[in-house]
Amino acid sequence: MEQRVRLGVIGAGYWGEKLIRVFAQRADAHVQVVCDVDAERRRTHAGIEATANAEALLQRDDVDAVVVATPPSTHAALARAVLLAGKHCWIEKPLAMRAAEAGALVQLARVRGRTLFVDETFLYDPLLRRAKEWIEGGRLGRLYHLSFERVGMGRIRRDSDVWWNAAPHDVSILCYLVAARVERVHVDGYTYLQPGIADVAVGTITLAGGISAHIYVSWLSPLKAARVVVVGSQGMLHYEGRFGQRRLQFFEYAVDDPGAVTGNLVPIARFAATESIEGGTEEPLALAAAAFLESVRTGVAAPSAGEYSQRVVEILEAGAPGIAGVAGS
Repeated sequence: MEQRVRLGVIGAGYWGEKLIRVFAQRADAHVQVVCDVDAERRRTHAGIEATANAEALLQRDDVDAVVVATPPSTHAALARAVLLAGKHCWIEKPLAMRAAEAGALVQLARVRGRTLFVDETFLYDPLLRRAKEWIEGGRLGRLYHLSFERVGMGRIRRDSDVWWNAAPHDVSILCYLVAARVERVHVDGYTYLQPGIADVAVGTITLAGGISAHIYVSWLSPLKAARVVVVGSQGMLHYEGRFGQRRLQFFEYAVDDPGAVTGNLVPIARFAATESIEGGTEEPLALAAAAFLESVRTGVAAPSAGEYSQRVVEILEAGAPGIAGVAGS
């Protein structure tokens, strides 16, 4: 058996707990030590060494890679420290909260010869990979529009707003599905609970070739959704990404030529759901963990490697709520 990748985990909160579970279940990895400032969280993991000292963890010779599951505002500094310590790095999304910081991390990982992996979990869902195949294979025809909705109640942060916490998932999916250059980003943020921290954000993204995208995120909603709709000239798809409810659907449609219509309404010649695929028993987070470990072993970049996720940060920053901008400008 190949030598196991020895892991340190920084942050054992809500998501850190899930990551510890997923990596602990793998035969090709071993969770060596968990770091958290909260004493109760440190006591939770029987059989795993615990510490409150992140710096000491980074200096350990028995840790090959570090998983960082801390608030977004800490990501860039911690990822930099991990890479400078010579460790491979798994970082939660977003990679950073400034495009310049993301670029610097990508360059540092390249110079150090280490894996920089961003947990953009949905990119490892087989259903989303199938959606990408449909788009690239021309099944939808020419792309028109993508619509993203990610809403729910709770997980309200104090260090960053809903755009930086929820939209990274949708921006990463957009970048994964569509290679077209982003020309313009505009986001309106709406603040209700805390001054200066948006609870609701609505983003509009214009891409080359006339493709448009709409992103709606909220942590104040009685309903929970994580859906994507993609509209093309010949077909549409709907992807629901909530765990336990994952589904991918394809719709065929045809519209009569508006120029040949004499009345006010353009007839829909055909519209039907022709394929529906239910999500399997695989857990996308577990598939992401496998991709990270494979990247550590081989050096081959995964779909959410830092060099790809840098584009996500550029778009997020360009659309910081209330600001219109161009990604990468």
